[in-house]
Amino acid sequence: FGFAFFILIVVSAYVANLAAFLTRSGSISVDTFEIVIAQGLNVCAHPALAGDLKLLHPKANFVFNREGKELYGLVDDYDAGLCDVLAVGKMDSLGDMKLMDLFCERDLVFTE
Repeated sequence: FGFAFFILIVVSAYVANLAAFLTRSGSISVDTFEIVIAQGLNVCAHPALAGDLKLLHPKANFVFNREGKELYGLVDDYDAGLCDVLAVGKMDSLGDMKLMDLFCERDLVFTE
């Protein structure tokens, strides 16, 4: 009886988590920068990249955090509702576990 109860709890937790994930609303999914531009989304990016990003994507709506908080400032701007997506390089952020935790808490993912 004990093992069957354990299996019941595990399966129930899995189904509840799956249902919560599948019914979640408000998340934005983008695969390319062209989709970001077409949807008119605001992009938070590091101010050091301002010149290059504006040159490569002149029609994009960029928000550059100038408070000197580096990548954490982008997360602050995202939390404040100033942007819909973040432009962050994997190599700049993967080694920072605190930053990765902040991304995970907000269901933010990397795309190519």
